[in-house]
Amino acid sequence: MAKISPRGIPVERGKIHEFATAILDDHPHYHDVEAARAAGLPSVVAPPSFVMAGALFEGASVETLAGIDGFDVRSALHCAQEFVFERPLCAGDVLTGSPGATRSYEKGSGSGGRMKFVEFEIVYRDQNGDIVVRSRTTAVQAPGVEKAR
Repeated sequence: MAKISPRGIPVERGKIHEFATAILDDHPHYHDVEAARAAGLPSVVAPPSFVMAGALFEGASVETLAGIDGFDVRSALHCAQEFVFERPLCAGDVLTGSPGATRSYEKGSGSGGRMKFVEFEIVYRDQNGDIVVRSRTTAVQAPGVEKAR
């Protein structure tokens, strides 16, 4: 069966509210349109980590990792995450992610094996083509993981 990967992540006001509620953040800019507008914002804004929900929606992160030779996504561990915003992510935006910089390297582990690290970036642009946020991820594959057949 072919994988269906929708292009474009709709940033919806209700989803922002649900996400902020789930992370127990009651900041009014995440929930109240009038409070956001009073602060000079066009609408409610998404919490910084909201981008991760979008990344799962679009699949850009998994596709980027899967394309790195010798890196088995099924045995990877998430090590670090960083978001660099050019502007707030607002309700009504539609983001599209595309691969940015990627680098991989190996380090020795305490057990004598080699751990493979991958650092990669997904650049998210809005419906106008402007960069909104860069998502930078580090993943590791531990030594001794057998490649699945």
